[in-house]
Amino acid sequence: MRRLGWLVAAWLITHAVAQDWISERLQGRGVVGPYTLSWNQIVERSEIVLVGERLLLRERDYWIDYASGTIRFAQPLRREMSARVGYRIVPGRSQKNAAPDVVFQTEMARLGAASLSVQGRLRDQQGVMQTELGIRAAWQTEQAQTDALYLVRESPDRRMPSLVRVSSQWRSPDGFDLRLLFARAEPAFGDARAYGVVSGQEQASAQFEWRPDRALRTRIHWLQQRPLQNPLTTSQQWGAGLEYTLPTFSLQLERQMSETSQQPLNLTDRVALSLQPHEQIRVRVEEKTIQQGEQTRVQTEVRTEVGSAVQLSHQTTQEGSTRAEQSRVAFQGGTGSLQGRVELSQYWQQDDALGAAQIQLQAKPHPNLQLSGEYQIQEQAGQMRGYYLQLNPLRGMQLRLSERAYEGWLGLNLRSQQLEWEWRMPFALTLGAQLARHPLQQGRPQPTQLEAYRLRWQTGRLALEAGYSKQEPIAQPLTERRYTLSLQSQLNPATLFALTFQQTEWQRDAFLREVALKLGLTQRLSDFYLTLEASAHLPRADQSADPNRLRYSGSLKLGVQF
Repeated sequence: MRRLGWLVAAWLITHAVAQDWISERLQGRGVVGPYTLSWNQIVERSEIVLVGERLLLRERDYWIDYASGTIRFAQPLRREMSARVGYRIVPGRSQKNAAPDVVFQTEMARLGAASLSVQGRLRDQQGVMQTELGIRAAWQTEQAQTDALYLVRESPDRRMPSLVRVSSQWRSPDGFDLRLLFARAEPAFGDARAYGVVSGQEQASAQFEWRPDRALRTRIHWLQQRPLQNPLTTSQQWGAGLEYTLPTFSLQLERQMSETSQQPLNLTDRVALSLQPHEQIRVRVEEKTIQQGEQTRVQTEVRTEVGSAVQLSHQTTQEGSTRAEQSRVAFQGGTGSLQGRVELSQYWQQDDALGAAQIQLQAKPHPNLQLSGEYQIQEQAGQMRGYYLQLNPLRGMQLRLSERAYEGWLGLNLRSQQLEWEWRMPFALTLGAQLARHPLQQGRPQPTQLEAYRLRWQTGRLALEAGYSKQEPIAQPLTERRYTLSLQSQLNPATLFALTFQQTEWQRDAFLREVALKLGLTQRLSDFYLTLEASAHLPRADQSADPNRLRYSGSLKLGVQF
């Protein structure tokens, strides 16, 4: 990686393009995800995710794939809820994701509180348009609502697999709430998560709640899940709970039972007590007992928070004669230009004791300079240290350098290094590059090394971009090179023309090549747009009997801009 150090010194006096901030709203579908953002290849750790007024925490409340631009939540995002997601993109590197699915619903008849409508969706599945069409019947009053949906999806074998979903909710002024659900999707239906249904599964559930006042809430629920292809693995769950909440005190009692065919009954009891004796002090005590057959595990946790600066916790797990304990203390704070966090933990099991420490620092000594560092160490498990630097020494210039060193941590012994720079030059030119060895993806280093360059020229409504990338798996004799040349022209405010040439080469034991030429024309009509695409390509020699014969394809896409 000597080139990294040389480029840092050379390009500190050059020019780069600033990142753009994107903000969008994701409407809940009753599932955890994945939800697709408008852009991919977004800047790592630049996102801010809010649900209502609550700030979500990465890798606890949600997980995000920066490369594909998708996000998954820890808890289902209900249909009446929405999430606000803000993040940064890098012009020239980040790309827009495929157009969202087009959903339409047309009401055919209405009689009082009842309605009958036709519903459908057009979705792009790896370049092939899929059609869903069905009927939705609904009945809604002030205290009750029922919704029934029947859908069929077009499939290559013309089997027309179906999806059925029936839900009902009844409420009373006395605080009673009853919810019923039945759903079934055939295995050939494919991805049914947009409707809150699991493909290849039949599901039935019932939930009863009673809230006599704002402080007290009781509930009982039942759930049965039956895989259509293997009914012997049918599972059932029962549960009951009570919550009593006051401004400075809350109590939760819960019991859950689950049963799967040919497996012992699983019983879980949970008791949680929360106290807030002072506006800056919060204490939570929780005990959970899990019994499966003859095995019993008891887990107790005590957590204390002092404002936002100090966090203390102690957790004890008892399983048979085995006892394990873990204590953790964390301090965080700082000023407007310096933020820090220190976390210390100790783990005991039998006669073994393991300690771990984690330190994070973020500094912004100057508006054009941002630094951050991290260090983690655990006894008998190694250490990890790293840093991140972002520099804007001149207007329009940006340089990003990051490095992580693993020594036994996560079982790794390697360095992850990455350098990115962009330079907006005179004459409407933008030059950028990326050099990486073991680049991070989802926080874990990948066994590849990457070298990429791009040059973009834009003036008025015309843009021309050329790119080159080289990727090599580490310790493997395989090299992939990709050359791209694209032309985009805004013919008028509503019409975009694009022409792209791409050549990919693989070199290992033999030389393989694939060449593609793509033509696209997009017409915008109000909030809708229509895209016509045509392509011709020469396939790889190992994927076609006649590699010198051109293959042609085309597609017509209808999308909507939200």
